[in-house]
Amino acid sequence: MASTTGLALIPPTKTTMKPKPKSKPKPKAKGKGKGKPDSKAKPTKLRIIGGDMGGRTVTYHGEEFTRPMRDSVRENLFNILGRGVRGTTAFDLFAGTGVLAFEAISRGAIRAVAVEPMRPAADQIRKTVEHLELESKFTLLTADAFAVADRLLTATDGDDTPWVVFLSPPYRFWTDPEFFPKLSAIITRVQRHAPPGSILVAETDYTFDLDLLPPGDWDIRAYGITRLAFIEPGNHCGLNLPDSLSL
Repeated sequence: MASTTGLALIPPTKTTMKPKPKSKPKPKAKGKGKGKPDSKAKPTKLRIIGGDMGGRTVTYHGEEFTRPMRDSVRENLFNILGRGVRGTTAFDLFAGTGVLAFEAISRGAIRAVAVEPMRPAADQIRKTVEHLELESKFTLLTADAFAVADRLLTATDGDDTPWVVFLSPPYRFWTDPEFFPKLSAIITRVQRHAPPGSILVAETDYTFDLDLLPPGDWDIRAYGITRLAFIEPGNHCGLNLPDSLSL
């Protein structure tokens, strides 16, 4: 690991609370916790933080199957990327609300590709694309990221546009024996095939051992329970390395 930084957690102060009268538990909403939409979920608004569309809103449908990145974490993420977003193609492979893709376009990405398998979430992304009038810059795929990653993350002859790849899956995927190898395969593919100047950002929580990520010069940042891992794949002294070359 290249560097690891973190926020010091302040222990909570102890307070004396009066016991509350017991109440009957409320019935659970149907489908809650099973990856299905909750009919009582209320849509909320997320804010694009910076760039040309700073202050514009992105609709979050409110369902539990989507976990939007906290605004403070997203702000730090894009502050670290800085001008590295400009002129890139952004890939948001586990889009959820699509806010990372929208933020990337706002900050200078020439286009974005968002992948989201849940139709209710994809419908909300589509509405935001129309609201922000980004149809010419935004591609939305209602698909499984693992099924389309190889096709998407392929350098085109004559096109050396750098990529910014956001890998922000459900946290449990990082420790799941079925999904973690697939996430590692996506990272390895980006490391081998991304054009020079590309960046990959992986979001995990604190329970995942970041030493298990594919080898590379990772820059790790900690924000509460969230970990962001940055890497510039395939670059050494400004050159894109072939698969067979080892340093």
